[in-house]
Amino acid sequence: MEKGVLILRVAATFLVLCMVSTWVYAQQEEITLGHSEVFEKSQRPAVEFNHAKHYEEYPECMECHHIYEYSDGEKENVWAGEEQRCSDCHKQVKQEKKLDLRTAFHENCTGCHQKMKKEGEKTGPVTCGECHIREK
Repeated sequence: MEKGVLILRVAATFLVLCMVSTWVYAQQEEITLGHSEVFEKSQRPAVEFNHAKHYEEYPECMECHHIYEYSDGEKENVWAGEEQRCSDCHKQVKQEKKLDLRTAFHENCTGCHQKMKKEGEKTGPVTCGECHIREK
């Protein structure tokens, strides 16, 4: 009887761990980068961003959610986790050492794409209209 209970407990624990790890590591497929709380009157539409695709190709989260290097060379891990939005730190205008949100996105996203293109690698969009796609 005790052996059966032990096996049941181990199986239940395994099942719970599987469910929790699936929840923890699940990646949202598509993310809309609009930040309407910052860009109240944006001239361009929000960016539809395929987070899952980027995560598959670049599984090191810190490549984008980031260790920030200040102009004086100081480095700081500024990412608090998946629930943190870019606009939690980056605002409409530059504050102290933090880039404004638009510049942060453009340097991080477009900057990476331009670097890859320059190195001859397959990459994503590099012009405004390729990211900010207007409805027809």
